[in-house]
Order: sequence, then structure tokens, then C-alpha cells
Amino acid sequence: MGKIVSLQWLRFVAASMVVLYHAAVYLTMMKKGAHVGFVPMWFGGVGVTLFFALSGNLMAMLMMRSDAPTFLMHRVVRIYPIYYIVVALVFLASLASPIKPPFDWRALSLFPYGGTTYPLGVEWTLVFEIAFYVFVALLIWFRKTGSAVSFLVGWLALILLNNILRPDNPQVNVYHPFLLPFVTVNVGFAMGMLIPLVWRDRSVHPVLAAVLAVTLFYVGSSLGVMQVRWCMGVGAALLVHSLTHHVPTWTHPVVDAVGDRLGGYSYAIYLCHVPVVRTLYAVWTDAAPMTLFWSAVGLTFLVSVLVGEVDIRLYRLLKNRVDRWSGGIRRAFAMLFLLAFAGATWLSI
Repeated sequence: MGKIVSLQWLRFVAASMVVLYHAAVYLTMMKKGAHVGFVPMWFGGVGVTLFFALSGNLMAMLMMRSDAPTFLMHRVVRIYPIYYIVVALVFLASLASPIKPPFDWRALSLFPYGGTTYPLGVEWTLVFEIAFYVFVALLIWFRKTGSAVSFLVGWLALILLNNILRPDNPQVNVYHPFLLPFVTVNVGFAMGMLIPLVWRDRSVHPVLAAVLAVTLFYVGSSLGVMQVRWCMGVGAALLVHSLTHHVPTWTHPVVDAVGDRLGGYSYAIYLCHVPVVRTLYAVWTDAAPMTLFWSAVGLTFLVSVLVGEVDIRLYRLLKNRVDRWSGGIRRAFAMLFLLAFAGATWLSI
């Protein structure tokens, strides 16, 4: 499956929004009185929602092309290896840094457990990702992909019911396993997957999709946290879907190559940015706030290019290795992962 360069650019934009958001937030937290007024506080939420909608859209395509063990093992080697490499680097850096990351095997599993002891400080979104991959893998395994629309509509209905009975706390982004599937953060995933399944062969133009997304965001913002999360999820899913159907006429090979690479770095950017930002703020104590901010952003992208190159090559290598396994080995490893996920989640309830 070829990559859609416009989606790669969108991945990079989403990652950059999250970087700017956290660089601004941690500057305020760690350097009292410092403030970055030109970075809106909604950058973080919009960036994460775009990531979730991109993931949902990708799952809608992949589940039609893969058997369950192959799908799941491709996702496992996409998420975990580079994550553990970055975690190891962060623990190594902590030997000479005042920033000391926590160590908790439950957090490192990326399975739902309801805690906050994540060494990178961003893993809460990966917990949602892994749970979503398990959901999709089970749809494939039990041959329910033809009923995926019904499952997704039912899931969205349960999210809405939970919103009514137990409104989201905007200060919380870590949830116990029994609550995790039903919070509004999941709307980006569900809508990102649902829209391409019900609107397979057509979409609105990306410009119109962007206008609708912005309009929904501002409408939702005026109503409340749950409403804006729903609106962001729908708007992001519409935008992502539109980009899969409309190839820009102004593309250039160099622009496409740059966008493809930057999009490929987006996961590395996401993993690296908070440790880089926090460490730089902690060790560079006498710099001006704006110097710190832009240095943290620049250093994040520099480190992420290096880690991203490792990530791209490692994923390609491991994915090819998974493809060379026999079907029985893939099924065995996929079953072990599902059992570990189910067992760890059950113990956390």
C-alpha cells in the first residue's frame, strides 16, 4: 500500500502542534512566570485527535487487506521496538540529568492499567492506540469486518451514553480499563474508521473538509469539553478522509519526498519531544524563556530526525521479518499478545 503524501504532511503537522503545545506548557510549569502566548492551548488536543483520526482511517484500510495475526504483529512491531529504544535512551540520559523518569512495568506494557507512571510522559495516547488495535484485530479474527460499521456505531452510542451518565473530566487523560473505551477521546478513532467505511468512494474536497472541521471545532468549543471532543473527532475524520480521495495537483517530487520523510518521523517526534523539552529546561537554567522555547523545539526535531531514521529502518526490517514467519508462528505470537493484553487489563480492573 503506497503512502498518501498529504496524510504524511498532516502527520507531521499534528506532531508539530503537540510539540509546540508541550514546549509552551512545560515552559510555564518549569520556569515560573514564563509564558508563550502565541501557542494556543488547543494545539495539543487537536494534534492528538488528528493522530487518532489518521490511525482510524488507516485501520479501515488495513483490516480489509490483512489477516488478524499479521495485522496485529505489524502493529506491535510498529509501536513497541522504537518505544523501548527511546525509553532506554531516556533512562540512560537520566543518569546525568535532574529529570528522573519513573519505572513501572505496567506502564511499559502500554496496556490499560489506570496509572500515570509513564517514563516519556506521552504514553497515555499509545494505550488508546493499542486498545484500538486489539479491537480491530478481533474484528478481523472473528470475521466481523463486514459488520464493522455496526460495531463502530454501537461504540459511538456507548461513548455518548457514558458522556451523559459520566461526563469527561477535562483534567484527566488516563483512565481505568473499564472506562477507557467509553471516553470521548475515542471519537477520533471511531469516526476516523467509520467515515471511510460508509463513504468509500467519495468525499468532500479537502478545503471544504477543513472549513467544516474548523467550524465544528469552534461550535464545540462554545459548548463544552465533551462537545468539542466530539466535534474535533468528526472534523479530523472528515479532513483525513478527504485527503485520501483528492491528490493535490501542485505536488512536486521534492515536496513529496520531504513530506513523506517528515511524516515518517512523526512517531519519533511524539516519543522524543517531552523528554527533550523537560531535560533542556531542567539543565539550561539561565536562558531567556523564548530562547529556551525555540531551542527545545529545534532540539526536539533534531533528535527526532536521528531517532526517526532508526525507526523507519527498524520497522521496515521487523515488518519484513514478520511477513517471513509462517502463519502458525504469527498466530502464536498474536495469541500471546492478546492473552497478555487481556490478562494485564483484567488484573488492573
